Amino acid sequence: MNINGLALNITMGSLEECFNLQKVITDALRGRGIHFSLNGFSFEKDLLDNNFDVGALIEMVLSVPTDKALRDSLLVLAKRCVIGEGAEAVKVDLEFFEREENRQHYFPIMIEIAKVNLLPFFRGLNLESLIPENWKGNNQK
Repeated sequence: MNINGLALNITMGSLEECFNLQKVITDALRGRGIHFSLNGFSFEKDLLDNNFDVGALIEMVLSVPTDKALRDSLLVLAKRCVIGEGAEAVKVDLEFFEREENRQHYFPIMIEIAKVNLLPFFRGLNLESLIPENWKGNNQK
């Protein structure tokens, strides 16, 4: 990923920092009524219910990245990141995002930080084996 033409260099966090990130993401989702299981995910409210407010769903999803524990966890990991290289490298920290012109990069950078720190845990999984048998082949015509 490039920021203003310079490479974003992300150094993976410690195992404990990565576990903490996974926990706060899960807690933030659960705290907004989004639940995951091997059968997929569900919402506390029925999406097909005539009384369901789609605005509530949008609010649920948009509120997750502003969760303080999640933000703090990501900012700990961001301290290991720089934009550019050598003496010209810029640290990715709260001060970086204080500048208005850098705020547009907040979500893309934080998503990349989350991906770099969480995806390695899933590389060894055969995710297809987690798909329930009755779901397989449903997309075939």
